Amino acid sequence: MRYDLVVSDFDGTLRRNDDTISARTVAAVRAFTEKGGTFAVSTGRGYRSIAKRLGELGIVDDVPVLSCHGALMRGAKSGQTWHEIGMPAESAAAFLRRAESLGLTCQYYTADNIYAPAPNDVNAFYFERVRTQPVWTHCKASESVQSATAPVLKVLCFIEPSARADMLRAFQSLPHVKTFASHPRLIEAVSENAGKGNGLIRACEHLGIAAARSAAVGDELNDIEMLQAAGLGVAMGNAVAEVKAAADYITEDCDADGVAVLLEKIMREQL
Repeated sequence: MRYDLVVSDFDGTLRRNDDTISARTVAAVRAFTEKGGTFAVSTGRGYRSIAKRLGELGIVDDVPVLSCHGALMRGAKSGQTWHEIGMPAESAAAFLRRAESLGLTCQYYTADNIYAPAPNDVNAFYFERVRTQPVWTHCKASESVQSATAPVLKVLCFIEPSARADMLRAFQSLPHVKTFASHPRLIEAVSENAGKGNGLIRACEHLGIAAARSAAVGDELNDIEMLQAAGLGVAMGNAVAEVKAAADYITEDCDADGVAVLLEKIMREQL
């Protein structure tokens, strides 16, 4: 096989629109690993959220799990932290203050928890989707973040999809962070040294695999740097236009087993 490592996004990539992972995808992941490949997941989700879903993929080896857009790398089996990149404290607070000034619901992440001010209709849907409950702080996120005792890995706010371009511009000027959209309703930021591209490079270094022998697959704007860092960048059929433009190859969409199609082609050396 030309590629020893495949790093996949989760939502809109492995995860189908009905919140399941297909049997074909699970079988393809197993076959790829049995042929000597390493399959890893890179997601914007917090670690606790993605850890709950690894069993559905049949992942049993201690492969890298990249969460919070590459800010945290842990072993899938051991849960051991291999790499962690926190945001500058003032940058995290500045993002949250800007979100609050715009009337947006926001929250922040450490390696093991999500911190949110109070439940509402906006974040209730999110926490149900990611199957994780936060620590409710009962004060503004920009205030509670200043007393955080663990590194803040990611900040997030909820937007209206129609305002996506305007909201990206509103947050782009913050120093020492990467700001991006990972979903039509989300604007997020991590350290300028994090991001999915840097996460893939660190996973390659940890595994002793050249980046040129890695493939990455995703569907959203936050995946672009990961596709560019890999030897083969793959866009899902359901990916946004910018991701497709950055990709070397476009596979099927998430509901048509796009990751499985990719793995099968790699194993047949058609890619």
